Amino acid sequence: MNTINVTINNKDMELEAGTTASQLIKQRGMRKAAVWINGRQLLLTEYETCEIKEGDTIRLLRIMAGG
Repeated sequence: MNTINVTINNKDMELEAGTTASQLIKQRGMRKAAVWINGRQLLLTEYETCEIKEGDTIRLLRIMAGG
């Protein structure tokens, strides 16, 4: 298994190479999340196709229902 080193919410982590934003959300136990990679917020339509790369800085923000 090839792994890459990334930073997720200010913590250094290893991920499997080829992991997409959508897969990362599921791996972290989240149903919905806003995702920023290297300071750019992804569009929902990019989650399935955007592969995380070596050295990326990722910010995940869990989306909760409000009211």
